[in-house]
Amino acid sequence: MNKDRILTGETGEKFLDLLFPPRCALCDDVIPAGGGHICSDCRKKLIPIKEPTCYKCGKEVNSVETEYCKDCEKRKRSYVRGFPVFKYAPPLTDSLMAFKYAGKKEYAAFFADAIYERFSAEFLRLLPDAIVPVPINKHKLITRGYNQAELIAKLLGKRMNIQVRSDIIDRASDTKAQKELSPEERDRNLRNAFSVSLQVDIEVVLLVDDIYTTGSTIEACTRALHEAGVKSVYYTSVAIGTGN
Repeated sequence: MNKDRILTGETGEKFLDLLFPPRCALCDDVIPAGGGHICSDCRKKLIPIKEPTCYKCGKEVNSVETEYCKDCEKRKRSYVRGFPVFKYAPPLTDSLMAFKYAGKKEYAAFFADAIYERFSAEFLRLLPDAIVPVPINKHKLITRGYNQAELIAKLLGKRMNIQVRSDIIDRASDTKAQKELSPEERDRNLRNAFSVSLQVDIEVVLLVDDIYTTGSTIEACTRALHEAGVKSVYYTSVAIGTGN
């Protein structure tokens, strides 16, 4: 039975919760109908990013007098500012890996809601013309069946009534896995990884990704968006690495 075709609207969602009990996006246990996307025990285990934060990437810094984290002090950032929600730490790490590699597409609802609840007011102030998910290469898309960043972006776009554009930039298929490389190697690896699909008449874009690590991917996407005609790029992510 395809749950997406049964009912729509609030009543339909409640009925679907009874037919297909929702599972916690962290521990995957069944949670009560209407209880949201995460159980109360797991919610306590999340580590939100707290002020003070880096003026660029949004990572926590040690002092209100510190404007930038060590990474942003030494590495060029073409985007304006970042808005990460949580620290990349257990049990969120396992949840994001399951979301990306184990077919847990339903976890996107929790991730999109977390971004919306934390930053929707800020995004409305920025007035992005479009939300753009970080693309994955076609081979991964075929193998995995979905782009995890696009799932989050579409739900966020629906909540905020902002168009989602997945057609502006493409990703090459011949780059090495980022997790195997040093920060410097990641920059070189991604230098030509993204290309412009078309020119657009858009001034402000909000990039969406699941995890921000060194910032190499967001930087490469930002440069591609600038080439496409976008003037200002911001990013948001579910999680950000804790290294400075």
